[in-house]
Amino acid sequence: YLSYQQQQFTNGRSLSAMEEGAFFIKVKSAHWRKTRHIELSRDHLNLHISHQSCGKSSFSIVDIKKINEIRIGYQSPIWERLGHHLPDAEQCFSLVIDGREQPLNLVSMTKESAELWTRGLQHLSANLENLDIKGKRLLWVWDCFKTADKDQSGKLSYKEVKKLLDKLNFQATSDYIDRVLKDTDISGDNLLSFDEFSDFFKKISWRPEVERLYKTYCDADLKLQPKELARFLREDQGLNDVTEETAMSLVKSFEPDENLRSTHVMSIYGFMYFLLSPHCDVFNAKERKVHMDMTRPLSHYYIASSHNTYLADDQLIGKSSVECYIRALERGCRCVELDCWDGEDGQPIIYHGYTLTSKIAFADVVEAIRDYAFKTSDYPVILSIENHCSVPQQKKMALIMKETLGDMLLQNPVDPSSHMLPSPEALKGRILVKGKRLKETNEDEEVSDEDEAADVEENGVKKNPSKTNLCKKIKKKPKKIKLSKELSDLVIYAQSRHFHNFPDAKHNSDFRHISSLNEDKAMNLYNSQAEEFSEHNQWQLVRIYPKGTRTNSSNYDPLALWNVGCQIAVALNYQTEDRETHINDALFRRNGGCGYVIKPDCLLTGKFNPSTVTNKSPFAQPSRLQVISAQQLPKPITSKKSDVIDPYVIVSVTGCDVDKQSKTTSVVDDNGFNPTWENDLVITFDVIVPQLAFITFDVMDKDSMGDDDLVGTYTLPYNSIANGYRHVHLGSIGSKPLLPSTLFINVKIQYAVEGGTG
Repeated sequence: YLSYQQQQFTNGRSLSAMEEGAFFIKVKSAHWRKTRHIELSRDHLNLHISHQSCGKSSFSIVDIKKINEIRIGYQSPIWERLGHHLPDAEQCFSLVIDGREQPLNLVSMTKESAELWTRGLQHLSANLENLDIKGKRLLWVWDCFKTADKDQSGKLSYKEVKKLLDKLNFQATSDYIDRVLKDTDISGDNLLSFDEFSDFFKKISWRPEVERLYKTYCDADLKLQPKELARFLREDQGLNDVTEETAMSLVKSFEPDENLRSTHVMSIYGFMYFLLSPHCDVFNAKERKVHMDMTRPLSHYYIASSHNTYLADDQLIGKSSVECYIRALERGCRCVELDCWDGEDGQPIIYHGYTLTSKIAFADVVEAIRDYAFKTSDYPVILSIENHCSVPQQKKMALIMKETLGDMLLQNPVDPSSHMLPSPEALKGRILVKGKRLKETNEDEEVSDEDEAADVEENGVKKNPSKTNLCKKIKKKPKKIKLSKELSDLVIYAQSRHFHNFPDAKHNSDFRHISSLNEDKAMNLYNSQAEEFSEHNQWQLVRIYPKGTRTNSSNYDPLALWNVGCQIAVALNYQTEDRETHINDALFRRNGGCGYVIKPDCLLTGKFNPSTVTNKSPFAQPSRLQVISAQQLPKPITSKKSDVIDPYVIVSVTGCDVDKQSKTTSVVDDNGFNPTWENDLVITFDVIVPQLAFITFDVMDKDSMGDDDLVGTYTLPYNSIANGYRHVHLGSIGSKPLLPSTLFINVKIQYAVEGGTG
């Protein structure tokens, strides 16, 4: 494995110096700075951060696989807050680490050292990100080996291996395990080196279901040649335009044996790596890039949106952070919310009004938006301004946005003669301001103060007896607010207007207006006037936000409101990992993750009521799905069981009412390592409105003493499923991968609409 690492990670001078380690200043605030010694582990996978406290030495470990971003210089909010304490930018860098709320901010002793470490970390992170499927699996096996090697001897005893197998949910007879151990213990010392352990792991991971499929397409000599591989891709994977040249390139990419590669033959191992690769992912490959028509009006798209973007926790006493904006934008969010209030020093601030959430500077947030708005997607970002500021500080807000955002900020209509919203394509690289706009006037004027704050006062804190300590903080919300012309002038296409009813909107508003509705009001409209709602959403934007009683930052189910075409239908609490954020991630994984997904045709013309759809729809798609096996399932985090799991799979479809259904496999006792369901009946679904449907795979652990526990899950839009033999790469409810846990399935869907984009 280390030989493999050395081939992959070749940046000698930097990595050697990093192994020796260096001293840094860790910075949390202007008043918190501590010296830390950091060194790179010899396998180049961890940073060891050591320090002394109260005369005792201790250390923490940062997994390099969890470093999401390396920011060089003053790219994190912390540096702007240091004022005159600010060190040289060339000595500063920040590490954004998965699972940590704030970046790890470091100051190197010299700029040469900072350059060496940032270059080395970028190199390591890039190589880890770009590992092929063989490398990723080898890395996971190495992590297992290191975990089991408690004494760090570089070898595992048979007892250590058996303990590890229990953690990996592997169940087999002692005779079988002892036999495989002896077969792979080449040195005969009753200890397994990593190479021997890798061989052991390969043997116990053997997949007979893949072997049977492999042999189906092999020639008479049991060899899988490019001709046979191309036939598999056409007949089973539905890739009609595959040539032998394409198949030959796949052999070259995935076959680990150099001799077989040279003769254009794919072994069973090469075939297995291929099946685990993105080529055979259940998520259709074309969805991984922007492929939809991006020239339609904004109202024709679902738009990835966040609610109270600044909050890292709950709605009442949670922490506000600029970092929350950065992470939302990096996830592809295209509409962020800024709740703006007067700051004591004349500078506007952002926090959740009427609560004890912490405060951040408006200027810091705008700077972060400038820097991160278009790192993930080129398509427009909407700033949803909830304005509670005095006129002087509103003027300051407008000045900050104009000076900070420059040409990014849209200040004039794209086409003044047009009577419809511009397209995402026409607004590429632009930032739009959503808020109140004055009627034609040259003066500041009063406007109605219609926003979410009313929900907090009427439905939230005052009615929550457990939060009585916060009630004293609440002030009576004014009915009117004076709006400055400078701020008003920045609102072009997302002009906030109170929603009264659909006839009023049709006759007294236009395409430039947007209404914000809380979830209760939106669901009332869905239940009583779904057709009118879907028609309205064809030409005007609507934003839905959680009701004020969701003080714990929970989210509502977005499906119903997506089903009537609400564009900003889920102003999500992005900080909350729940089923709602999981399905939101699933929708916006489409179209290259750019944050814009075109709505299906049924929501772009005419009237549509998702509740009255019958099973006679012309778009109905019959499907056959077989769950074949699972690989390396973990133990559930929430489980109190200590024994090996008993997995089963729930496959469910959600969407329109007519499509809600689920099917369950049998339970496999005592096997989370390689359970199979080949003897189960094939699951069949008839999906009536596939354009609005989602499919979810939930792997559960049967618990005879209590509730069954979720092991892993995966959701994707129904029309994003790829046909054929596919692997489902499982994750947590928060969409974090559970490497290398997978389901192996076979899917056959008769698509009624070519391409599945509706």
